[in-house]
Amino acid sequence: MLKSKDSTEENKKDKPLINADSRELRPVKDNKESCHLPFTIRHLYFFLPFVFLFLLSNAIKLAPWEWDNIKVLIYWFVASIPFVAAVLAWLWNKNNLLKFVAAGCLLILILAGALDVVRVVSRAINNQVFDRDAIKVAEQIKQRTAPNSLFLNAPTFNSAVVLSGRRSLMRYVGHLSSYGIDYGERENDLKQIYAGGPATENLLNKYNIEYVLISPEETRTLQPNEGVFRKYPLIAEYGQYRVYQIKK
Repeated sequence: MLKSKDSTEENKKDKPLINADSRELRPVKDNKESCHLPFTIRHLYFFLPFVFLFLLSNAIKLAPWEWDNIKVLIYWFVASIPFVAAVLAWLWNKNNLLKFVAAGCLLILILAGALDVVRVVSRAINNQVFDRDAIKVAEQIKQRTAPNSLFLNAPTFNSAVVLSGRRSLMRYVGHLSSYGIDYGERENDLKQIYAGGPATENLLNKYNIEYVLISPEETRTLQPNEGVFRKYPLIAEYGQYRVYQIKK
């Protein structure tokens, strides 16, 4: 039985059209709002390696210090941003109800960062790294010591020696442990030197220490026997910061 042209056209109108490119996952509906997501399967293939990094960094300790996993997790975070932004824009363009959903999601996403910014701008958080005396004595160190000089100082991240650009026998233990460095023996020797015991001279020679710093940090954490070092020349001093020259 032959079908008329009009009958064929009418049947076509009754059936939804499907996009020939199935990779885009976009069903086309006549006179109805499209409901497809704002990315294609190719985009999902692109995102898969970053999903793997997300799962990996949450399941396996990739560094001696577990918080260093964020160095891997950051790649997933950066790759996720355009996808999240696209979904929020898609929700915003759907209807008025979903506009509120999109706005709420955006607010939640930026709220933590906004709180940090507010606390910094309002000076609710004001952590001092270097005080005025540390800055001043660091200037003296730069003027009066060689660039490759070796200092003995407390193993902390904010020593005045850091500002001078000079070398230290030992720095912040948090950084050392995050790289898996075994610093136990050196830390013990450092404490013995500051304690001024019988092994002080031998340890100073062992590590070829050229200068010793006495500051509030050393006084607080190491209780140094400063009398042992007073026989050496004092080459820099400002406030409670003093630098003794061990070797000329």
